[in-house]
Amino acid sequence: MGDAYVRHQELTKRLTLHVGDEEHLFERARCCSQPTELVVAPVELHRRNVQRRLRERNAPKDAFAFDDPEGVSKGILSAAGEPNKAIDRIDRLAQVRSILTELAEGDMDPLSLPPGVSSHDSRYIEQIRTEVEAVTNFHPERIEVWKHAADGLYAPIDSETGEILNLALAVERRLQNRTAKATSETDLVRRATRTIVSSSGSAWTEAYPEIERVTLLGLSGLSAPHADLLHALLATTSIDVHVHFREGSGAYLKRRMPALLDIEGPGQVVFE
Repeated sequence: MGDAYVRHQELTKRLTLHVGDEEHLFERARCCSQPTELVVAPVELHRRNVQRRLRERNAPKDAFAFDDPEGVSKGILSAAGEPNKAIDRIDRLAQVRSILTELAEGDMDPLSLPPGVSSHDSRYIEQIRTEVEAVTNFHPERIEVWKHAADGLYAPIDSETGEILNLALAVERRLQNRTAKATSETDLVRRATRTIVSSSGSAWTEAYPEIERVTLLGLSGLSAPHADLLHALLATTSIDVHVHFREGSGAYLKRRMPALLDIEGPGQVVFE
């Protein structure tokens, strides 16, 4: 417990959490030759809203660069000389259909599906994979937490929860075996996270040499992949990180942040 507390304290020295308070961002608007703050929002509408509000104030945008987590991750991978392409959703669904056929017809024991889930419903199974990815980022420690939590549930919910996890892991593992590309845009974030960690932060510096602050905003939730990307930046670079949660869920997310950061090796996956 003590080690976890110390680790969290070290990580959060340059992390500032906000509920709302986006006015602080506009106060940093100024004229300069290069952007020094990277404004990251998962949803394009939020980035446009910030840019619109800057225009309405006649405030300069020079200090800011704007992107989403996937775009940032592509920049990091490109600067590090690593592949930064992902298969698109259409190709992924086709692969999922093929994987389900392979699992059904193979010599191995058939994969148990949660009640009501058809082995022919590739869209629903892809949704399950995506949701498990958002919660765990396929990190070994979070997978163990999921399994432990499932064991503590009453039947039949315990087995159904385990089946959901096993299904997502089986599909993701086979997707990774079938393509050298990232299995999704989120996998690009995961790969960039590992690259930052393995390079001790130099991959970030190569991609964004002028950036002194990262601001993540427009969040009504914080996925494990995005939390792990922030974790890697805080652990290996000297930049400041500001996270703006939206009103309503913000207070809860602030309380959850320590647990999201309390893992070893952000970006690691259970398949390694």
